[in-house]
Order: sequence, then C-alpha cells, then structure tokens
Amino acid sequence: MPRPGQPDIYRTRARAEGYVARAVYKLKEVDEKYHLFQPGQRVLDLGCSPGSWLQYIVSRTGPKGLVVGVDVNPLAIPVAPPLYFVPGEVTSLDLEIITAISPVFDVVVSDLAPKTTGMRQVDQQRSLELAFLAWDWARKLLREGGHFLVKVFEGPDTPTLTAVLKAGFNLCRHVKPAGSRPASREIYLLGLKKRSAPSGARASQSGPRPR
Repeated sequence: MPRPGQPDIYRTRARAEGYVARAVYKLKEVDEKYHLFQPGQRVLDLGCSPGSWLQYIVSRTGPKGLVVGVDVNPLAIPVAPPLYFVPGEVTSLDLEIITAISPVFDVVVSDLAPKTTGMRQVDQQRSLELAFLAWDWARKLLREGGHFLVKVFEGPDTPTLTAVLKAGFNLCRHVKPAGSRPASREIYLLGLKKRSAPSGARASQSGPRPR
C-alpha cells in the first residue's frame, strides 16, 4: 500500500485508462499469464461492482461473447448487451435468474468479499464461506473444461478449498497479483479446465455454507 501522500500507481493508471477501479489490474495480470478469456466466451462475474472487471472481460470476449455480472451494489458503468447485470445478494439469489440469461458459462470469476470486522479469524471464515458459495455456483454453471477464479482471505482453512479445486480441475494455482496490496491477506485461487464431476461427488464438493 502506498505511504501517505504517495500516489497509488494502479489507481492512477485505472483513471487514465478509463477503468472504474484499480482491481482490474489484478484480473488482467491473471488473464495475461493464464489466458482465461477468449472472444465469444460466456463469463459470469460474482461480486462485480463497481464494474472494472466487467469492463475488462467485455473487452476480451468481444461482441459475440456474453458477460453477466452479479452484485448487491450498483455498477458505475453503463450496461448493454452483450453485458448484463443482475442486482442481488449472491447468498440468496435464485440461480434460475442467471440460467435464464445463459445456462452455462466458460469462465466464472468471483471477487466477493465480506464486510470486514477487523477480527482476522472472523473475516477469513466469512471470506472462505463466500468463496465456497462461488464454487458452488461454478460447479453448477461452469462447463467441462471451463475456468474458475475466486478471491479468498488466506487463513488456516484455505487448504480445504484448495483441495476441492484440485479435485475439480486439471490445474489449481494460488495467485497473488501485483495489484493486491502487500498488507492484504487476499489471494486468488485459480482452477483451470474443470473436470466432469463423478457421480456422488457433488455433495462433498459444496463446502461450508454462508451463515
């Protein structure tokens, strides 16, 4: 994090390049390394407000793609096809609202984060619950061979989610983009090329539910 009085280079860059938040560079770095997005893809963005990730994803998937953002907070960008916005809490939103737009997605990304309390263990647990919820959505909506990126506050229980993603994808990586503030406990877990779920495995992959 910049010292007081020093400019945040990512925030300054975002303003210059027309993005509504500095968080875009975290996603861009992951995409440039792992090639998540391609023209014509269908992408679901959970926790999308204010919309910088949507701006970037739409630029990558192009006019033949489809991008759906979900957040309880409003966007700071205009919305028009192929970009769609669904307002609501991910914890309680009816999945059929999403499947009415697209029944399947090529990529699911989640930047969901809890309202922090300042108590590390509480914040880590709430973040993990949101990450498992995002995975539950991805498990149902992500096509075989698709990719999943999710934010989580790193803690002692993070390996439980890592293990689930290792079982669900051909490749799983921990990513700490340069745009993440050094003092932050946030990391991103990346699952590449979703495997087909064996029968009977669905319940064991759900993880803890948000309280």
